[in-house]
Amino acid sequence: MRIAFTGKGGSGKSTLAALFVGQLRATGQRVLAVDADVNVHLAPLLGVDAAPAAALSHPDNVVAVRRHLLGTNPRVAGVEHFVPTTPPGPGSGLVSLDASDPVLLRHATALDSRTHVLHVGTYEPADIGAGCYHGHLAILENLLSHLRLAADDWVVCDMVAGTDAFANSLHAQFDVIVVVAEPTPESVSVARRYRELARAAGVGDLVVVVGNKVADDLDRDYLVRELSDEPLAVLSTQAGLRRARQSGACPRPDDLDDVSPLARIVEYARARPMPAHRREELLRTLHLRLAGQRWVRHAYGDVTTQLPPVPA
Repeated sequence: MRIAFTGKGGSGKSTLAALFVGQLRATGQRVLAVDADVNVHLAPLLGVDAAPAAALSHPDNVVAVRRHLLGTNPRVAGVEHFVPTTPPGPGSGLVSLDASDPVLLRHATALDSRTHVLHVGTYEPADIGAGCYHGHLAILENLLSHLRLAADDWVVCDMVAGTDAFANSLHAQFDVIVVVAEPTPESVSVARRYRELARAAGVGDLVVVVGNKVADDLDRDYLVRELSDEPLAVLSTQAGLRRARQSGACPRPDDLDDVSPLARIVEYARARPMPAHRREELLRTLHLRLAGQRWVRHAYGDVTTQLPPVPA
């Protein structure tokens, strides 16, 4: 299962993603946690030092990962011809959640033999005035499209806040996208806009809203009224969690008064895997759209040849 957490900045999406990883670990699942937020919060929340040299988007790591993904795929001329939507082909190197996987061994931090953490990275001084975070996310798009998951494997991604996922293919890479919303006008407006864009992108059914920092029934009623729907789950204001964070401790499900909202998200996601053919079609459409951009044709040539033939 692939699940992403997003929402307005400050809504608690990174903390909820960390708690969700903890819930999966507690039940023995195999997990890859990915910190894809420019602010790099999930990795530290899981106790991982997000060093710049270890970032997935570090130029040396981009080349190394793409070299593995390329394998002997004849449809891609070389690692320098990868675009964000480059799909796997014959001979591609895929990535699994096995502890012995070469990409995980080289680029991820192991919390235990069944839990690994990757972080995409953030802006560095050299990027000032010359870079865009969407460019950093391209290697994550490549990694996700080349994943080979076993039954009950989980990928948990803390996304960039807001609606930035629609600037690339990330909105099509997950089975469920959780929009975390607190009961404020600003937060629910982001949730509404995310749902609107998801419907326009053909993935509206993947999006669910989870309420967070809900103090009372009035807060809950506000979310229902403003979102025109009942949230999938609701987490109340958690004094124990706040105290743990204030002490510098990583958030754990044990810090919550009630873990049933986490279990509800697990149950919901597990029942809704995206069919492989649907994901392939979504990503094919996005690849063709990108291939039609003038700058892509100028920099990479005709990347439509990277796609598999359409079945007769």
